[in-house]
Amino acid sequence: MRTAIFAECLNAAVAAPSIHNTQPWRFLPREHAIDVYADRSRRLAVIDPDGRELTISIGAAVLNLRVALLARGYEALYALLPDRSQPDLMARFTIGGRIRPTYLARRLAGAIPRRHTNRRPFRTAELPDVVLEELGQAARAEDCHLLIADPPLRDGILGVVRRAETLRRADPEYLVELAEWTAPAPGRREGVPAVAYAASDPDERIPLRDFGLARPARYAWPAVFEDDPTVAVLYSTGDSPYAWLRAGQALERVLLTATANGVQSTLMTQPLEYADLRALFDDSAQGRVAQAIIRLGYAHEAPPSPRRALADCVMEGVEDSGLPDVSG
Repeated sequence: MRTAIFAECLNAAVAAPSIHNTQPWRFLPREHAIDVYADRSRRLAVIDPDGRELTISIGAAVLNLRVALLARGYEALYALLPDRSQPDLMARFTIGGRIRPTYLARRLAGAIPRRHTNRRPFRTAELPDVVLEELGQAARAEDCHLLIADPPLRDGILGVVRRAETLRRADPEYLVELAEWTAPAPGRREGVPAVAYAASDPDERIPLRDFGLARPARYAWPAVFEDDPTVAVLYSTGDSPYAWLRAGQALERVLLTATANGVQSTLMTQPLEYADLRALFDDSAQGRVAQAIIRLGYAHEAPPSPRRALADCVMEGVEDSGLPDVSG
């Protein structure tokens, strides 16, 4: 029974969002512990040369693992970057004693399989203040800050995103990289499938990343997007690998909280991939740095992108620990 529970927890970690659905994580179950490693072979060299978005993705997986363990009644003690001699070791979990799961842990865990990036049009209904406040609390719980943009700021943010998307579309190296992670193949369980592409927006109201640039698909039908989207910027204090891991946890906690409230989400990371455009978002007065831009709203759920089998994400060397031996 315990082996099955821990396999469920690791599958929850694998369900985290990642840039281009690269799933850049590896897990090493050990005696009473789980180590989380970066898989840098999955780093996007063009848009993520310093591994910031890779590390944020791993932070999201760390949050899911935390939540899944807590929801199943296990104390989840963890440390980020616990060993300086192993820069790829992102987090180490120590599995503690049994505890009573909290309502919050169960609620967030229940949202994990339902959280999917949605690049489709949203309805124009505004998010209630109580939901926006809960999203802000989720970010603060992970030592980050979520700024909900007012209409003038929102329009400015979308303008910068639009500029970044225009630059990307003219970058041949980007197109080659994008093609690699949108390539269809039978049974492929990584990358962005055609069914997850954004609909075509002739008016470019919402400048979502165009995954069909390199590999156009019949799924990219024209659609009318909302005029007044809810846009938020997630900030961290500092801009180091540790801060990126915290930002990834905050991002996933915000996304799970949104999902639990019936809210869909889309990440718009394009301007944060250019140093000069990213600097436009800096909050120097508070010492905050932008780590994610999120579109939020109500819509029908979108189909999920695939995930690799757990056996493909677990490293060899599993000890006799009661943790799942799924190394293959």
